[in-house]
Amino acid sequence: MESELKQLLEQCQKQNFSSEQMSSICEPLIWTMRWNKLKRCFLLGLPLLVIYLIWIYCDCFSWSLSALFRLFLIQVLPYWNWSNYYNGKCLIAKDYQPSESPSGSFRWNNCDLCSNLEGISTVSNVSYSMMESQFLELGLPVIVTDAELKLNLNDLIKRMQTKAIDLVSSEPCDVSSSLMLRQIFHLEAAIQKIRQGSALTKWHLHFRNCQSRAVKTSRLLLPRPYYYPKHLEPYYSSWLLMSHRQYRPQQEIYVKGLIFIQQLSGHFEFRLQPKAPCDGNVCPSLSLRLNEGEGLVYYTELWHLSYGLNKPDNQVTSIASVMEVDWDL
Repeated sequence: MESELKQLLEQCQKQNFSSEQMSSICEPLIWTMRWNKLKRCFLLGLPLLVIYLIWIYCDCFSWSLSALFRLFLIQVLPYWNWSNYYNGKCLIAKDYQPSESPSGSFRWNNCDLCSNLEGISTVSNVSYSMMESQFLELGLPVIVTDAELKLNLNDLIKRMQTKAIDLVSSEPCDVSSSLMLRQIFHLEAAIQKIRQGSALTKWHLHFRNCQSRAVKTSRLLLPRPYYYPKHLEPYYSSWLLMSHRQYRPQQEIYVKGLIFIQQLSGHFEFRLQPKAPCDGNVCPSLSLRLNEGEGLVYYTELWHLSYGLNKPDNQVTSIASVMEVDWDL
């Protein structure tokens, strides 16, 4: 092919063809070569595109591929120790040493924000920007008295079984329940017990939605409170706290980020305890009671969260939802 092209070029030069004539003669050949190159690129890229789409939309495929890759990494571990990269915060090591400062210095400075705190402020008809500037950026919790998110037990179960099927069939995290043993706990079975009017006259249940499908479905279960702005990303994890006619001592739940708590029915007593080094006599512990239709918003940098129920209402099931949002200051 190359020799034939050379002969064609020599013949054209002997006949004194101009560059425009040469371009016109070679144009079909050039176009064919470019077209073949595009086809090769397309044929090479199409399988990669198909694999990428399957990876995005098929959880089973992505999980299997991830498992195979993990097995491969385990096999190469004797020859290449990649654990340092896996556990390290940075892929490329820094050449400089960070300035020496106590690990808790940032939090020590923040202790000044809560050291003189006497209670939790209450607001209503509030915008997120006002809450952010006056409370959240200062690390202070705030109670919203007109959250107006109300939902009784029967309506909640109906919504879960119609709008949140993936949530009901999921395996939740951080489960605490008096309905059945933790080893055999299944959310659908627990809900069925509650719905059928179990012989248990007193019960409690709380769990965290940690699976991605369950979290996405839980966003259909409850509307956002009006002070949850559209520009703020959706919550990455959520909790459901329920107690029916049962006393509940204070129990800590581990949350992180910007926290939105809505009291949907009944009431709960919440407690915010300062984290080290602001605990002790530096910052006070804050106790509050959320009634139906009220909400609490705070940032977890300074506070641990626990909840309980001192005086349960025999006529109303206490229900609250907790949303965890990634929040970059």
